[in-house]
Amino acid sequence: MKKSFFVLSILLVIIVVLTITRAVVSNSLATSGVDLNKLSAEVDSYQRESALLEEKILNESSFTNLKEEAGRQGYETMSSQIVLSAPLPMAYNK
Repeated sequence: MKKSFFVLSILLVIIVVLTITRAVVSNSLATSGVDLNKLSAEVDSYQRESALLEEKILNESSFTNLKEEAGRQGYETMSSQIVLSAPLPMAYNK
C-alpha cells in the first residue's frame, strides 16, 4: 500500500513539474516569436532604406549628373590637348 502511494505521488510530482516546464517553454517561445517578428520588420525597413540610398548614390554619381553639375559650376569640356614634350620611356633597351 505504501509502495503504490509512493509511486503515485512521484508520478503526480513528475506530471506537475512537466506541465509547469511546458507552460514556461511555450510562454518563452511565444514572446520570442513576437520579438522575432519585430526584428524581421526592422531588418526589412533597413534593407528598403539601404536600397533607396544605394539608388540615390548611383544616381548622384552618374556621368550625366556629374557633367551637368560641372557645367553649372562653370567647368567646360576641353576642346584640344596641348602636349609640351613626349614622355620618356620607363626603361631603355640596351
